[in-house]
Amino acid sequence: MKTIKTIMTLGLISMCIACQGQAKQENTDRKEAQNVSKMDTAKQMNLLDEQAKILGSVFGNLETGEKNPFEGITNYMELIEKMEGPEADKQYLREQYKLYDLSTDPKKKEEFKVLFNKKLKEAMDKGMTEEQ
Repeated sequence: MKTIKTIMTLGLISMCIACQGQAKQENTDRKEAQNVSKMDTAKQMNLLDEQAKILGSVFGNLETGEKNPFEGITNYMELIEKMEGPEADKQYLREQYKLYDLSTDPKKKEEFKVLFNKKLKEAMDKGMTEEQ
Protein backbone atom coordinates (compact mmCIF):
# COMPACT_ATOMS: atom_id res chain seq x y z
CA MET A 1 0.00 0.00 0.00
CA LYS A 2 2.82 2.35 0.83
CA THR A 3 4.37 1.69 -2.60
CA ILE A 4 1.15 2.57 -4.41
CA LYS A 5 0.83 5.84 -2.45
CA THR A 6 4.47 6.72 -3.28
CA ILE A 7 4.01 5.99 -6.99
CA MET A 8 0.76 7.99 -7.09
CA THR A 9 2.41 10.93 -5.33
CA LEU A 10 5.41 10.88 -7.69
CA GLY A 11 3.05 10.70 -10.67
CA LEU A 12 1.01 13.62 -9.38
CA ILE A 13 4.15 15.69 -8.74
CA SER A 14 5.57 14.95 -12.21
CA MET A 15 2.24 15.87 -13.81
CA CYS A 16 2.20 19.20 -11.94
CA ILE A 17 5.78 19.92 -13.00
CA ALA A 18 4.92 19.16 -16.64
CA CYS A 19 1.92 21.50 -16.50
CA GLN A 20 4.02 24.28 -14.98
CA GLY A 21 6.64 23.85 -17.70
CA GLN A 22 4.01 24.23 -20.41
CA ALA A 23 2.63 27.39 -18.80
CA LYS A 24 6.09 28.93 -18.75
CA GLN A 25 6.58 27.99 -22.40
CA GLU A 26 3.37 29.82 -23.35
CA ASN A 27 4.59 32.95 -21.59
CA THR A 28 7.87 32.92 -23.51
CA ASP A 29 5.93 32.41 -26.76
CA ARG A 30 3.81 35.45 -25.97
CA LYS A 31 6.88 37.53 -25.18
CA GLU A 32 8.49 36.49 -28.47
CA ALA A 33 5.30 37.40 -30.36
CA GLN A 34 5.27 40.81 -28.67
CA ASN A 35 8.93 41.36 -29.58
CA VAL A 36 8.24 40.45 -33.20
CA SER A 37 5.33 42.88 -33.37
CA LYS A 38 7.53 45.61 -31.91
CA MET A 39 10.22 44.89 -34.51
CA ASP A 40 7.68 45.07 -37.35
CA THR A 41 6.95 48.71 -36.60
CA ALA A 42 10.56 49.74 -37.23
CA LYS A 43 11.83 50.45 -40.73
CA GLN A 44 13.68 47.49 -42.15
CA MET A 45 17.14 47.75 -43.66
CA ASN A 46 17.13 48.78 -47.32
CA LEU A 47 19.19 46.01 -48.91
CA LEU A 48 19.66 47.86 -52.21
CA ASP A 49 21.37 50.75 -50.40
CA GLU A 50 23.53 48.35 -48.39
CA GLN A 51 24.60 46.51 -51.56
CA ALA A 52 25.50 49.80 -53.24
CA LYS A 53 27.61 50.79 -50.20
CA ILE A 54 29.44 47.47 -50.31
CA LEU A 55 30.03 47.73 -54.06
CA GLY A 56 31.25 51.29 -53.60
CA SER A 57 33.69 50.31 -50.88
CA VAL A 58 34.94 47.13 -52.60
CA PHE A 59 35.25 48.40 -56.16
CA GLY A 60 35.95 52.00 -55.18
CA ASN A 61 39.32 50.99 -53.77
CA LEU A 62 40.57 49.33 -56.96
CA GLU A 63 43.69 50.89 -58.45
CA THR A 64 43.00 50.12 -62.12
CA GLY A 65 44.16 53.44 -63.54
CA GLU A 66 40.74 54.05 -65.06
CA LYS A 67 37.99 56.18 -63.59
CA ASN A 68 36.09 53.89 -61.25
CA PRO A 69 32.29 54.31 -61.48
CA PHE A 70 31.74 52.81 -58.00
CA GLU A 71 33.95 55.25 -56.17
CA GLY A 72 32.12 57.29 -53.52
CA ILE A 73 28.75 55.54 -53.87
CA THR A 74 26.74 55.49 -50.64
CA ASN A 75 23.26 54.47 -51.83
CA TYR A 76 21.42 52.89 -54.73
CA MET A 77 20.16 56.18 -56.21
CA GLU A 78 23.75 57.38 -56.66
CA LEU A 79 24.53 54.11 -58.40
CA ILE A 80 21.61 54.67 -60.81
CA GLU A 81 22.79 58.23 -61.52
CA LYS A 82 26.33 57.08 -62.33
CA MET A 83 25.04 54.24 -64.49
CA GLU A 84 25.52 54.51 -68.24
CA GLY A 85 22.39 53.86 -70.23
CA PRO A 86 19.18 55.33 -71.57
CA GLU A 87 17.24 57.73 -69.37
CA ALA A 88 14.11 55.57 -69.70
CA ASP A 89 15.92 52.66 -68.04
CA LYS A 90 17.18 54.91 -65.26
CA GLN A 91 13.67 56.26 -64.65
CA TYR A 92 12.30 52.70 -64.48
CA LEU A 93 14.96 51.76 -61.90
CA ARG A 94 14.17 54.89 -59.85
CA GLU A 95 10.48 53.95 -59.76
CA GLN A 96 11.30 50.38 -58.76
CA TYR A 97 13.62 51.64 -56.02
CA LYS A 98 10.93 53.97 -54.67
CA LEU A 99 8.46 51.09 -54.57
CA TYR A 100 10.98 48.86 -52.77
CA ASP A 101 11.92 51.63 -50.32
CA LEU A 102 8.26 52.17 -49.43
CA SER A 103 7.85 48.46 -48.75
CA THR A 104 10.55 48.56 -46.06
CA ASP A 105 8.80 51.26 -43.99
CA PRO A 106 5.70 50.02 -42.17
CA LYS A 107 4.54 53.60 -41.51
CA LYS A 108 4.10 54.15 -45.25
CA LYS A 109 2.10 51.01 -45.98
CA GLU A 110 -0.88 52.90 -47.40
CA GLU A 111 1.30 54.86 -49.83
CA PHE A 112 2.99 51.60 -50.81
CA LYS A 113 -0.38 49.92 -51.46
CA VAL A 114 -1.56 52.80 -53.66
CA LEU A 115 1.65 52.89 -55.69
CA PHE A 116 1.77 49.10 -56.01
CA ASN A 117 -1.83 48.94 -57.20
CA LYS A 118 -1.13 51.70 -59.72
CA LYS A 119 1.90 49.79 -61.11
CA LEU A 120 -0.10 46.57 -61.21
CA LYS A 121 -2.94 48.25 -63.11
CA GLU A 122 -0.48 49.78 -65.60
CA ALA A 123 1.11 46.37 -66.18
CA MET A 124 -2.29 44.72 -66.65
CA ASP A 125 -3.41 47.42 -69.10
CA LYS A 126 -0.16 47.08 -71.03
CA GLY A 127 -0.62 43.31 -71.17
CA MET A 128 -4.17 43.66 -72.42
CA THR A 129 -3.19 46.10 -75.20
CA GLU A 130 -0.32 43.84 -76.33
CA GLU A 131 -2.64 40.86 -76.37
CA GLN A 132 -5.11 42.53 -78.76
